[in-house]
Amino acid sequence: MFALAEASSGLCLLREFAELKNVVPVVRNVEIKYKKPGQGMIRSKVFLSVDKSAVLEMLETKHRALIPVQVTLFDANAVLIMQATFEWFVLIDAN
Repeated sequence: MFALAEASSGLCLLREFAELKNVVPVVRNVEIKYKKPGQGMIRSKVFLSVDKSAVLEMLETKHRALIPVQVTLFDANAVLIMQATFEWFVLIDAN
C-alpha cells in the first residue's frame, strides 16, 4: 500500500508540474494512517494541498519548494484503507 501511495503522489507531481524542466524531487517526509485491511483491487486518490501558483512562484524565486500531496487509498468495496501526506522537496537544478 505504501508503494502505491508513494507512486501516486509522484505521478500527481509529474502531472501538475509537467511544464517544469530540470526538476529534482525527493520525498522529505511521510505521514501515514492505516485505517483497515484492504480487500481486492486498491485504488488511489491524490491532490495537492497547496496552491499550484504559489509553488510555481516559490520555484521561480528560490528554486526550491516543499509540496505536500494528500493520498487516500480505497479497496474494491470503496472502504478507506489508508490516508497519507507525502511532503516532496523539489529543487530546480540550474545545471
